[in-house]
Amino acid sequence: MHGSGGPIAPAVDAPPTALLARLQEVICAGAEDAGAAGMADVLRAAAAALERTGNPVGCRIVPFRPGHRPAHEAAHPGLGSSEEVAVIVDGDHDDPACVLYALPGGLPPGADIHAALWFTGPDGGMTPVPVPGWERRPVEARSFAPAGDGSVRLSAVERVDDPEQRLVFVLHPARELLPRSDRPWSDFGARLCAGATGADPFTFGHRFSQQLRIELRVTWEGVPVAGAETSLLVCDLRRCGSLYARLLDRLVGPDTERQAATAGVPDPGPAYHPWFPVLVIGADKAALYTRALVQDITGSGQHLSDPGWLMRVGLNLEFLTFLGICEAVAGDVGDLLTEAERAAFADADCFADIRSRVDADAWRDVWELRQIAFPRRGVPRTGPVAVTNLLAKKRATLRFLEVHHADLRHAIELAGRNHHNAQETWQRVFRDAERAVLRRTPGAFPELGFLSEPARDFVLWHRRGRFELGRTVRLPGAVSALFADQDGLFGSASSQYRASMNEVADWAKRHGLMDHTGVECVPRQVSLLEARVNQPDRVATLQRRDGYGPDLELDAELPAAFRRPAAEIEGLLGELPLFAVLPAEEVAALARTARPLTLGPTERLVVQGQEGGSLFVVAEGDVEVLLRREDGEDVTVDTMGKGAVIGEMSLLTGQRRSATVRAIEGAVVYEIGARQYGPCLRRHPELVADLAAIMRARLQERRELLDSYDAASEAVDLIGRIRSVFLAP
Repeated sequence: MHGSGGPIAPAVDAPPTALLARLQEVICAGAEDAGAAGMADVLRAAAAALERTGNPVGCRIVPFRPGHRPAHEAAHPGLGSSEEVAVIVDGDHDDPACVLYALPGGLPPGADIHAALWFTGPDGGMTPVPVPGWERRPVEARSFAPAGDGSVRLSAVERVDDPEQRLVFVLHPARELLPRSDRPWSDFGARLCAGATGADPFTFGHRFSQQLRIELRVTWEGVPVAGAETSLLVCDLRRCGSLYARLLDRLVGPDTERQAATAGVPDPGPAYHPWFPVLVIGADKAALYTRALVQDITGSGQHLSDPGWLMRVGLNLEFLTFLGICEAVAGDVGDLLTEAERAAFADADCFADIRSRVDADAWRDVWELRQIAFPRRGVPRTGPVAVTNLLAKKRATLRFLEVHHADLRHAIELAGRNHHNAQETWQRVFRDAERAVLRRTPGAFPELGFLSEPARDFVLWHRRGRFELGRTVRLPGAVSALFADQDGLFGSASSQYRASMNEVADWAKRHGLMDHTGVECVPRQVSLLEARVNQPDRVATLQRRDGYGPDLELDAELPAAFRRPAAEIEGLLGELPLFAVLPAEEVAALARTARPLTLGPTERLVVQGQEGGSLFVVAEGDVEVLLRREDGEDVTVDTMGKGAVIGEMSLLTGQRRSATVRAIEGAVVYEIGARQYGPCLRRHPELVADLAAIMRARLQERRELLDSYDAASEAVDLIGRIRSVFLAP
């Protein structure tokens, strides 16, 4: 081959066949769009880079890995991952979205890194539209580094010669992806979505989101010689929840005025409308889990291992519910959509999946339950309405949730399959719903303010079949008649919502969209309200797991990220046979780079059948090991405590996880990845035999436990058969 500077010879250690193979890889990976005319330039540049470095030029993007964040790379090399979601939020808060990438052959002198960005619509199916200013922009090589105060910072990288070094591409969504006066974005929105107006790519017509295509290219003398691409879901969270707010402002408020005028009474305000509680409490629930999403995505928290899945579910659900209600009430109140929004909903390709799933008939049934119980003779009043308005609100809320959760099934379909953390996400959302009930009930049920304190406590906390409050406090007959045979507002909200979420989870499991371990996706032991009534000491555990203070005062600032001292894990590792054979300095190095994880009750650490590249050491608490049988039953085969090693088989053999492991009441574990553990094995191959012996012993123990379980199950089955034949009445 000949370049601009004369003949180019292959590297000494690369025979011609290897050189051709490497060049072919380069062409396929980084220059597939160069065209025939530019192929010679690509080959010349690739050959020149190969001659100077002795290595092929490459570019590899580190994929997203649930439970891992980009900044983990600083303190835990090899355990970082790229982000798959980014957010635009209110104010000046513009945290960067980070994509990790590596250059396996290093970055040769004279080579540069460039990035290009495209919008591809909310579902990624639109014809790519280049982001103005990002058609081809130089990128500075940067990496994460630990700072002296324990935080993580981004710093420039002068030389890229470590094939395992992970670099960081940084994007500021609000700064780079929104229209600005110095960019030609005048018709940008319309190019992305039919019916969209203006330049904003995150309007209703775009479903408040965009799939952003990111391409990284290594160029040599201006010619791309290697590259890789990925996608990032960007959501404008400033608009999320706005559709629910529109229902309150343009539907519930005006309907309250109309009903009052028809009844000939003063307008009591929207807070007395039967739809008001579910919309206010639901919006607060969404705000709570959205706060967790923002903290997870921006790096200041870690409450959800895959925040992107919940973001997709939440977005789809808001549009499905809002549009279903719009269609249901249009004949009574007119169109709640603007002309541009109606055009986008009717014609845009990105709304096709939403259009086919909108259930206006079901929402018309809910709309029929909007009647306010105004005062009438013989019924006690609670302010401007009758006390029976509480029951009207309860009926409307339960039916609203029933249809809303039917939409939730469709939202899960559109969000895609999640078999690694759907259960933990479901539990978090359920607890946020309980928090919203506790926070917003006084405002959602102003009728309670007109009851005596004992009566109000009865309405809120009464449990069906328990009358101890009524024996000591005299209650109005109408109040006791309304609630004596059913749970109060708090208990009813918790039990009904938990049952509904479990029903949705079971449906999704049957359809292969979600998975959970155990009989219920959301068992009672993860409920805040159940803990508040029956086990108050568990409230602090559940609160801390979700990033709150120990009690239910929810307006407090989130506590600082939990970080245990390295000396603790170093002492623990040194006592375990798997690590005791290592020199002290290697154990100390593992302890410094091990990643601590705090698990809540029933939270899963590993999931059977999933891929895994780490092992875990239990530092605190107990975990249980469950195996899923062919009939779908999850069987507990082992319980382990402090010092237990989990997941070493997947790490060492590459096999998928052979069992599910979850915390019982809560646990603290340390994660050690292949990049930390691999060098130890290479330096101490004798450790492999020890590991194999331990794994064989553990597998034998589990087989014996399963054989014992099967024998016991067979005995119970035989007893049942004998009784059915000889002892049946």
